Amino acid sequence: MKLISPMVITALLLTALPALAETTVTAQVSQDAGQVCQSKSSLRSTLKLTEDQREKLGMLRDQFILSTADKKAQLEVAHNQMRRLFQQPAIDKQAVLTQEAKINALKDDLATAKVNLMLSSSDIFTPEQRVAFGKMHAMRGFRHHHFFGHESPRSEGDGKIG
Repeated sequence: MKLISPMVITALLLTALPALAETTVTAQVSQDAGQVCQSKSSLRSTLKLTEDQREKLGMLRDQFILSTADKKAQLEVAHNQMRRLFQQPAIDKQAVLTQEAKINALKDDLATAKVNLMLSSSDIFTPEQRVAFGKMHAMRGFRHHHFFGHESPRSEGDGKIG
């Protein structure tokens, strides 16, 4: 009799908890997914880009991708090399620090390239579009940095060492 009561309670909890958890998670995921989809469509409708603006922005993005591809590849290799340094039986502190300096320099170069892309892009926007884009960008940053109390997976960190 004593064994049946805890089993019944446990069974009821195991039956009820997934239903409660599913409702909560579904609501959170649906709300966030709606915001992501809404932000893409509202970006297009809010900025009202002309065909010429879209073409220029596309060309800027293509140039950015081509000009940073080598640095991104070097950064990935540098991360891999750093990982291998930490896997050694005896860690060479000077080699790690040198590798970290190399990684930081590559990240700095990529960050500067991204800022230059943003500056070049802003030259294409009208003053009204710049204001609208700034507001949308500010809201996006706020939402991403408060993703369940942590940074979002799409924020600056890439989860790699360095």
